[in-house]
Amino acid sequence: MTSAPARLAARYGEAWNAHDLDAVMALHTDDTAFRLHLLDAPELTGRAAVRDGFAGLLALWPDIAFHTDRLVPGDGFFVHQYVVTGTLAAPMPFGAALARPTGSAVHFSGVDVITLSGELVHRKETYLDTAGAAARLGVFDGAGAAAR
Repeated sequence: MTSAPARLAARYGEAWNAHDLDAVMALHTDDTAFRLHLLDAPELTGRAAVRDGFAGLLALWPDIAFHTDRLVPGDGFFVHQYVVTGTLAAPMPFGAALARPTGSAVHFSGVDVITLSGELVHRKETYLDTAGAAARLGVFDGAGAAAR
């Protein structure tokens, strides 16, 4: 039998891969929070702020897809380890550098730690392989990068 967190994780992943922001947000609490642990990205709190943040990510990576490597459901949480694939559509800051779109899809790994409230996402903590992403976007070698 599949646990409630595992079922929620499956629905959540399907909504993200469908780029269905309404379906993603339907799985969040009203007081939800999102933190992308990327450089100095701020924590977003509340449904409207989180939705705006997610909309920005989907605009920046319009073909983004998440491929599960491992899913660990627990009591009131799940951990999702994945490979993300996408094509950068607009310049994106990487510290002092600026990654520029190359027109090619890149892939890098990530981990989400999702805390639940009942059967809804209360908190989403996202950790990405920023060094791998920056390397694949050419930030380190200058291909696709520029000083900010």
